[in-house]
Amino acid sequence: MAIKEDPPPGVPEWVVTYGDMMSLLLTFFIMLVSLSELKGDKKYQAMVASIMKRMGYELGPDGPPGESFANNSAIKKLMTLGAQSKSERGRGGVKVPGPDGQDLRVFKGREGASISLGGPLLFKPGSADLDPAAVSLVDKLVLQLAGKPNKIDIRGHTTRAELPADSRFNDHFELGYARARAVYDLLATQGIAADRMRVSTAGSTEPLPGGNDGQPQYIDRVEVYALDAFAREFIGPRE
Repeated sequence: MAIKEDPPPGVPEWVVTYGDMMSLLLTFFIMLVSLSELKGDKKYQAMVASIMKRMGYELGPDGPPGESFANNSAIKKLMTLGAQSKSERGRGGVKVPGPDGQDLRVFKGREGASISLGGPLLFKPGSADLDPAAVSLVDKLVLQLAGKPNKIDIRGHTTRAELPADSRFNDHFELGYARARAVYDLLATQGIAADRMRVSTAGSTEPLPGGNDGQPQYIDRVEVYALDAFAREFIGPRE
């Protein structure tokens, strides 16, 4: 009686070909699913809304294709610009209590980054008068600011030194504002539009970073910032 020989080791060649074909089909269907329209629209929108609540509408991702508007679309942004009307439907708005009146539009400007221009304008201790060096620096600032739409923040600063007894200012905040207002007036006389400029004061609460000794530097100065916002975005009530 003849003994049958053992079959050759390994699987038949057709099994390898069949396995490759199944792998290619699986990859093909995975690609189709990844390119198809997302069906879990409600869950996806809830997730995107949560992200945008923390990070802001501009930083949120685009919504999926479908019937729902993307949360960072122009329509969604318009819906967040005001309180919802109590008498008119279809005006959108946020469902929060707003001031009574004919116009319930509320706007919150998002200024974004600010850029310091020209360095600090230095003042003498206790004084709000611009010296010739500061006036010359303001003239250079005008060349950078003229003809641009950006909002401008003019901020006054002071040291922590006590004001003289005969000072016309009651505290450091008044002195800082007077300095910022002096720069504002000079910029306005040189053609910078008034609706682009904003005057503020920090008094002695915002020192410059420390020097070699690590101590904060309190300097009598005014700083001018160009904001990442346009003047036309700050619109008052409609007439």
